[in-house]
Amino acid sequence: MLREIIKPTEQDYLLRLPKEYLNRNVEILVLLIDGESDNQSIKSDKDILKKTAGIFKNRNIDPLKWQQNIRAEWDDRT
Repeated sequence: MLREIIKPTEQDYLLRLPKEYLNRNVEILVLLIDGESDNQSIKSDKDILKKTAGIFKNRNIDPLKWQQNIRAEWDDRT
């Protein structure tokens, strides 16, 4: 997968694809990112959790352990 965030200054942009993408179906998306500053990044796993966890954002939960527990509950049912 390729992902690149740019700030274009012209309408034309040259895209270089890896050799393994040749003669295969690929999807190219162009999305406008509004309201984000340059070089904005998520600083830690806790920031990711706060931004994506919804009702769990204020709890001290390890997302991997939580996911493993949920899966284990379903595995026990078989």
